Order: sequence, then C-alpha cells, then structure tokens
Amino acid sequence: MASTTVWLVVGLIVGLVVGIAIGYAVMPPKTVTVTKYVNVTTTTNVTTPVTTTTTVSTAPFAVGAAGTLKFAFGDILNVMQSMYPSITIAPAMFKGSGEVAHTEATTQQFSVVASADTTTIPSVLFPNYTNYEIAFGITQMVIIVDLNTTAGQEVYQLWQQAQSYPPLSAQYNETWQKIWQIIALNSSTVVGVSNPFTDPSGYQAQCVVKLAGLAFFNNASYLYNAIYGNPSKYMMRNTEIDLLTLMTSGQVDFILSAYESNAIPQTQTYHNTVFITLPPFVNLGNLSYVNYYHQVSVTWTENGVTKTFACNPVVYTITIPFQAPNKQAAEYFLLLLYSPIGQKILEENGIVPIIPGIVYGNYSAVPNAIKPFVAPLSQYPQYASIFPSQG
Repeated sequence: MASTTVWLVVGLIVGLVVGIAIGYAVMPPKTVTVTKYVNVTTTTNVTTPVTTTTTVSTAPFAVGAAGTLKFAFGDILNVMQSMYPSITIAPAMFKGSGEVAHTEATTQQFSVVASADTTTIPSVLFPNYTNYEIAFGITQMVIIVDLNTTAGQEVYQLWQQAQSYPPLSAQYNETWQKIWQIIALNSSTVVGVSNPFTDPSGYQAQCVVKLAGLAFFNNASYLYNAIYGNPSKYMMRNTEIDLLTLMTSGQVDFILSAYESNAIPQTQTYHNTVFITLPPFVNLGNLSYVNYYHQVSVTWTENGVTKTFACNPVVYTITIPFQAPNKQAAEYFLLLLYSPIGQKILEENGIVPIIPGIVYGNYSAVPNAIKPFVAPLSQYPQYASIFPSQG
C-alpha cells in the first residue's frame, strides 16, 4: 500500500540522515518495529540534506517541555547522553506547557521547547522567540482511576464491560452513562484536574467532559456544570503530573487531566491505580474526529482573566528557539526524535508519531537537517483548523 511505501522510505531516510548527520553509528542501531503511527502522505520529493562540519558548542543543552513528555523525552535524553558524552545536558524542565513557554520568554534558557498543544508556543513565543513549531506526535486523554476506592472499582468494572459492547450500541451508551454518573454526578467523588491557564491538559479535560456530555447525555454542559460548577467536586493543580500525589493521599478518586503518555508510566509506578481509555469521539486523540471535537469549546476565568480554548486533538509540538544556547545539540535531539529509536520511545510512552511532522509557521526556519522528516502545513490543509489562525 502507498502508506507502507511512504513509511519504508521515511525509515530509510531516517537511518541515512541520522547516521551521517549526527553520528548514528556511534551506537549500533536497535531493531525497531513501529506498528502504529499517523502517516500524513506527502507528494513532495524528500531529499537528503547536505552535511556540513561545524564546531560543537560547549553550551549546556536544556530542554523545556510539557510535563507529560518527561518520560519519553527522559528516555531520549538518556540515549543522547550515551551517544554524545561531550554534550553537557542540563536538567530539563518538565512543567505545564504554558509555564515552560513563559519561562523561555523570560530566560531564553532552553535549546528545545515542546508543548502538549498547538497553541501555546505560537501564543507565547511567536514571533520574538521562535517562528515555527513541528507537530511530531499525538496522544489521547484518559482517566486515571484509584482502585483503592469503591467508586474507582465500580468505574473500572463498568469500563471493562463497555469494551465488550459494540460502540454506540444501547448497552455501550448506557454503560458510559453510568461511568460518567459516578465520576461527575456522585456527590461523594472528587476529581483531579490541572489549571487551564498553566497546562493544556486543564482545558483539554474540560473538552473531554463536554464531549462526553454531548455524546452520552445530548447536553455538552450537563457533566461540565456538575464538575466545574461545584468547587468541592474538583481539586486543581498547575500541571497534571502533580495530581498523582492527590490520588495517593486519598484526596481524589479520578484524574481527568491525564494523557496516555503519562498514565502508562505513572500507573506502573503507583500501586492500585489504572487508567481507562475513552471513545475516540471523546478522547481528543484521533485526527479523524477533528470536526466533532470542534463542536465544543471551553471558557475559563481566573483572577479576572477569561480565556476561551478550542477543543483540538492532543498534539505535541516542538521548536528550537532563536536564542537556543546550543542549537547544534537541539538538532541532534530532533534527529534522534525522528530516528527509529526515538519513534519507538514515543510509541512505548503512548505517543503516536506524526509522519512527516507538520510545520506550523515559518517552514524555512526549520534546520535543513530536520526538513526530510517534516512538511509545511500548507501541504495538509485538512489539519489547518487544529492550529491557530494565520489570518
């Protein structure tokens, strides 16, 4: 099939470019099979960039990224350190995407900045600190469940039942109604969420709640008002990775601000926690449902400031800022991200690679070594609506 051919070609180019441009041969390549990815077919001819010899910078290489990239990027940084021991890798900052972007705007300390949505980097860092971002992966929203509670056990059992029913059948819909009634309508349960102003998973969780209300109760506001209209119903933190502490201390029963990319490692670490997946028309993890997701939006007010957020798929984006202290190491990192090893690491952490990466903003500013793995948004107008308007 055409998609298989494209993937094979991309795989060959990845090996060639990484091998030549960043010394891939320093470490023997692993045999990797990536079984799931978003393939965006391109008609553009892909060419191998010209390799030039440059002096390696001695400046520390620091990553600033969304908290849920801590696990995948941590693994990639470990590989990078073993391949390039001469590069000084500074401690990474894994926080809410908004906090990371504002830190970069203030300090210009990061050589790479990555976000868990398509809007944070453009809204905070364009045009003074960077002028492009690359959409490199997509994950899905999930719900982390505490099995130490009766409510958590009930929800998990119902979710297991739902998996055996045909999607959108009467039994399927009724089971999901019961799940959401326990989570949102039961006065004895509390949910953990992150702050929409500091972390995209905050408003993305609100999108999920609205979409679930629309899908299973024919009312987008029904579940949303039950949770966010009742301050005693939720506990909020600045980033989703801080919410597990609330769960382990028994303060919340469910975490709504959760991605598969952080739920996989976190539920492996924390005893008696599991995560449940959501239907594709609710989980913000499927590019085929973009138009359905856009049926709802969310508005949040804090300290007199009101913002409205579009409900887009959970797409991870990355950029190299203008003032990156070590741009060459940043290019190495992106090349490793697009290598077979990097793509496998993303997969293992619940992130589906987007092949080729989609560039929003100034495509010409993308380093030449990275261009074989990416393409400008203009080639994929069907995805334009998930990025900020360029008008």
